Amino acid sequence: MDEAFRAQQTDDAWTVKVKRLGTLSTIRYPFNPLDAVGWHGDLCVVRINVRDIRPVMSHRYHLPPSAHTTFVGRNFVVCTFVPRPIESDPGALKVPFYHNNDDYDEVIFYHRGEFFSRDNIKPGMVTFHPCGFTHGPHPKAFATGEKRARAETDEYAVMIDARFPLEVASLPDGVELREYVDSWKAKAGS
Repeated sequence: MDEAFRAQQTDDAWTVKVKRLGTLSTIRYPFNPLDAVGWHGDLCVVRINVRDIRPVMSHRYHLPPSAHTTFVGRNFVVCTFVPRPIESDPGALKVPFYHNNDDYDEVIFYHRGEFFSRDNIKPGMVTFHPCGFTHGPHPKAFATGEKRARAETDEYAVMIDARFPLEVASLPDGVELREYVDSWKAKAGS
């Protein structure tokens, strides 16, 4: 901080005008509100602890990803997947169904856990499914889902569905798993 900034730190009243959606609001402070010497915390207007999210589930039906929406923006949604009870009805589909996003590009960051619906997905990986790209569980996930010994999932992931097309920047060699696009094909003997 320089001397000019410090010189503003008086007990004079300050008026701040905030414009939002074409309307002005006035906030009056009995001191200079520009008194920060640093920032501590997140650069976000809200912070949420993933352990505080209570999962949405149905014992009869595997819910679509949109049921796990955490935030909604004008042209995107953020969904958070947390551990949840596995569908218990004997006739229930226990893995995600095949789908394509007709209106959104989908990006999922896999944070932690065992992603039983996808093969070869590890924590720290990101998947990208552009609009119209059909995707869903890996073929062997159906068998795994039917004989799961556990009563709940063990996965943490965050998904962003973007209304407008996303562009993938050039990636360094070895970052992209090029055979991912073929991972839905059943392999001989599986």
